[in-house]
Amino acid sequence: MAKLKESSELASILPVGALPLSVEGVRACTTVLAGKAATVDGSVLMATSCDGNIMGRIYVLSAKEYYKDAKVRMFYDFPAPSTWEEHKEQVKKGYTFVGYLPLERTYRCILAAGHLADSVTGGINEHGLSMGIEYLGMKPELVNHKGIVSTCSNHWTTSLIANGLMRAKTAREAVGLMGSMVEKYGFTYYWAPEAGCAIPVVDGREAWIMEIFGPGKDWTPGSGKPGAVWCAQRVVDGEVTCNANRSRIGEVDLSSPDDFTASPNIYSLAEELELWKPGGPFIWYEVYGTVGGRANSLREWAALNSLAPSLRLAATGNPKQDRYPFSVKPDRKVSVQALTAVMRDYYQGTPFDVTEHLAFNPGGQKSPLARPFGSRDLFNLVDIKPERCIGSETSGYVYISQIRNWLPDLIRGCLWFTLGPSFTSCFAPIYSGVTALAESWSRSPNFVRIDRTQVQWKFQLVEDLAGLKYQEAIKDVRGVFEPAEARFLALQPEFEDAAVQIFIKYGAARAERFVTEYTNSCLEKVDNAYGELVDYLMFKYLYSYSSAAPPKLTEVGTPTVPALPSN
Repeated sequence: MAKLKESSELASILPVGALPLSVEGVRACTTVLAGKAATVDGSVLMATSCDGNIMGRIYVLSAKEYYKDAKVRMFYDFPAPSTWEEHKEQVKKGYTFVGYLPLERTYRCILAAGHLADSVTGGINEHGLSMGIEYLGMKPELVNHKGIVSTCSNHWTTSLIANGLMRAKTAREAVGLMGSMVEKYGFTYYWAPEAGCAIPVVDGREAWIMEIFGPGKDWTPGSGKPGAVWCAQRVVDGEVTCNANRSRIGEVDLSSPDDFTASPNIYSLAEELELWKPGGPFIWYEVYGTVGGRANSLREWAALNSLAPSLRLAATGNPKQDRYPFSVKPDRKVSVQALTAVMRDYYQGTPFDVTEHLAFNPGGQKSPLARPFGSRDLFNLVDIKPERCIGSETSGYVYISQIRNWLPDLIRGCLWFTLGPSFTSCFAPIYSGVTALAESWSRSPNFVRIDRTQVQWKFQLVEDLAGLKYQEAIKDVRGVFEPAEARFLALQPEFEDAAVQIFIKYGAARAERFVTEYTNSCLEKVDNAYGELVDYLMFKYLYSYSSAAPPKLTEVGTPTVPALPSN
């Protein structure tokens, strides 16, 4: 395969950095979806995390028009680099040319990216289409290393998520586009070739989960057979669902195209690989997926139990036994705040909360060191086995997509986004109509030096420092992000009303400028406050010299709503 050096043609998504992502990390993402009839405001909601000891970034990629019948060169370098040295060597050699992608135009996107190769793993586009990523265990019979497209990749041309966001307007359109890509080009998961993937996809009307697995070892490009097997299921409008790194689609009813769609080989491949016998029950997750582990089933339970406790779903920690419905009706309508709480869940109030372990509570008194996750050495010392929970210290970024189909495109979608672990970081609003984002959020992170000009490092340092005396420090951290998030939510109606009026009176360009200024004001307020919070926590907990700590805990300032046009 031909090698190509970086050029201006390829620099639209430049692989310049994020922290290494382990296979274990790939397995650790969590997603929760809520249909429009299940939410307080009629929006479609998606909460998702990208976990794995990575640092990510979020940036705007402009729309682009191509000439008619254009074909863009595709690039894919497999396997993914696992060290900084491997990444530098890959960049030095240049991209590997693997084929051509027909393309006429792309839409403006806000892309979340991570890993050494700056792989796109989620985001939202200008039409309010939003997506995320989930690793899935799959049957070993499905593994194939000949595919050239993946959920994420070292180049956007072979990234399913990048293509879905750049080329589709609706969830259904995105599912169809990504399905056609894996069928034509073959699927091999860039980060973990033995794995499949789930892609949660939402627009202002629907929420879908698409699951993709490999085609088996005998598939070859040009064979005329689909290069993957995939299925997508729609979330019932009045229900919620979740994914925690194991297949969740069960019975498939292709006679109901409003609720299911799949590749043409959904049954034939299973028969060919002797994973299913015709006439027997066809349960997708049993045929193609794996049982998973305790960390998978417990997170599924935690998400569903948080939103529908009246169902009294059982959790034994045995993944073979603990299988849950694809979706359930929540006890009450779901809000953005409810999903931020779910994404910060560590089994508090349940038997799986490790902070309640006797070793963390000597003499019935909770130790200030008691924490739900952290150093393996600490947990080994006190002989506690940690539980993998939804809230994770390994999150590179977490966001809640709030999509409202009744609003103009520029504010139809709002990402409540943070570039750090959910339990210590602050969610700030990023609207689908922004045309640029603050450099401290959009610049690729420096992962060979601590860089306190970058918000990624500030979030990471706050998480690390809070772990020194978690029970005390987390109160300080919450004292910063809780009022800020409440303020952002309180300002939302006023700001969006103003944006709509500007859009109606002055047009999209001026409204986009208004939205961009407000979004960046929110991001900069969080950035500044977390820089001060690092200092506060260092003085108070790192040096155990609280009298030297800044006398007042910092706060996230009120964002500036830009002045309305005067003419």
